[in-house]
Amino acid sequence: MKRLWLVRLGANSEFENEALNNSLLSIGFKMSADLSNAKDRDAVLNVVKTVHPDAKPGAQTNYAAQINQFVNTMEVGDLVVSPFKTLGTIGIGEITGPYQRLPDGHPARPVKWLATDIPRDVFMQDLLYSFGAIMTVCEIQRNDALKRVIAVAQTRKDPGDGAAPILPGKPNASNTGNQSAEAQTINLEQVARAQIERRISSVFTGHKFTNLIAAILTAQGYKVRVSPPGPDAGIDIVAGRGALGFDEPRLVVQVKSGDITADQPTLQSLLGCVQDTHANQGLLVSWSGFKPTVLKRTNDLYFRVRFWGRDDIMNALFSVYEELPEEIRAELPLQRIWTLVPENEEGGTA
Repeated sequence: MKRLWLVRLGANSEFENEALNNSLLSIGFKMSADLSNAKDRDAVLNVVKTVHPDAKPGAQTNYAAQINQFVNTMEVGDLVVSPFKTLGTIGIGEITGPYQRLPDGHPARPVKWLATDIPRDVFMQDLLYSFGAIMTVCEIQRNDALKRVIAVAQTRKDPGDGAAPILPGKPNASNTGNQSAEAQTINLEQVARAQIERRISSVFTGHKFTNLIAAILTAQGYKVRVSPPGPDAGIDIVAGRGALGFDEPRLVVQVKSGDITADQPTLQSLLGCVQDTHANQGLLVSWSGFKPTVLKRTNDLYFRVRFWGRDDIMNALFSVYEELPEEIRAELPLQRIWTLVPENEEGGTA
């Protein structure tokens, strides 16, 4: 029977290119050793101990449990969900082959992507709680998750199941050999971030989203002018430094809200506007992320265009939130909370 797995692609998105461009899921744990002969958790643990001899025994066991699930437990035909930080989306794929060892030593599994551009807003909160488990690899079982993820891949709609949502709780220490999402501590920061994203998606739509971006730029020290609603000829915002906005850097900003994914024609339009207005740089803002053809140009356009996806927007918002206009803060009321920092796959902070 098919199972559903959560696989994260690096704390800093370092394995996302491999997943998107080569259809290979890979994980870290600084695991450079060959795992071909490690056929169960105990064998994997022996390898982990050689790679991480100074790690605490609990951490070694934790790493081994996750790596074993990825290498040995996960079967061909199982489904996987992977959050893409670079795209601001969630990918849904099917495992198509056994464990491989990449040239750099990292464990990998081939995957056939059913979708790579599913907005997080599509999923109901209970599944987002499961996707917020702090583990790099874990099984997701509760609330009919498998059938719902299949439905999302086919229809882009989460049918739900009417069950109570998974709430943050304590990890089940007795279940380290079978890491499941509902058995793990949920990353409260990710859960809170998902709730804030839902609020932004529902409240700041269309021109209101453009105004939100303009307010963030204003709080960052820019003088901005927002184009009125309606056709904007590719220019949503112009921004510059100085008392009148004449000083450098001078920006042309194109903003895409909702479920619109920024594509190559959008990028080319922005580049043309930068040239026509004699601006220094462009800023392409897209709540639902960017097409791979756009992201491939990140390096060659580094000194001309910046790309703000969902995570960049959120980070910019948090950095200036207290300087935003009162009316925006009223529609997006946030407060800081303190929580214990969870450990990630490398034993550091998540």
